[in-house]
Amino acid sequence: MFTDIVFIIFWLIITLFAVLAVFLKKPIYNALAMACSIFSIAGMYIFLGYEFIAALQVLVYVGAISVAIIFVIMLSPPVTVQPKKINIYKVLIGVATSFAFFIVFFALLYAKYGDAKFTLGEAKGTIKQVGYMLATKMAVPFEIISFILLVAILGAIVLAKRED
Repeated sequence: MFTDIVFIIFWLIITLFAVLAVFLKKPIYNALAMACSIFSIAGMYIFLGYEFIAALQVLVYVGAISVAIIFVIMLSPPVTVQPKKINIYKVLIGVATSFAFFIVFFALLYAKYGDAKFTLGEAKGTIKQVGYMLATKMAVPFEIISFILLVAILGAIVLAKRED
């Protein structure tokens, strides 16, 4: 019972910040709401027992991607485009379609997993297990990803230093 309540609270916090990330008017507030949503997802990972995945979530998404998005927003020139007039009928059709989609989605989900109960199982994302997998079974893919990231960083440096 307690785990269900905590899970629902995390879900509500994540959903709230995700909705704010989409509907706030200023881009900097959108980016900050997105960072808070991603940080809340890390909290959900900790609750589920995946501490290493939570740490990666905070370092990679909140620490790197969100900060990069905020820098892009701060360094870009202001947009002077006039917003289009909102057609209320299109908005209502979009809301109705989304609502119908989610009703069908959750009905199918309930039909398949309706009797399933949420339980905290054995943690499978511990640092020891992830380290073992990276050093043994996933060593080659890990090194390939490291090389790809190195090339991306070097490409970003070359593009940033380019003379106009």
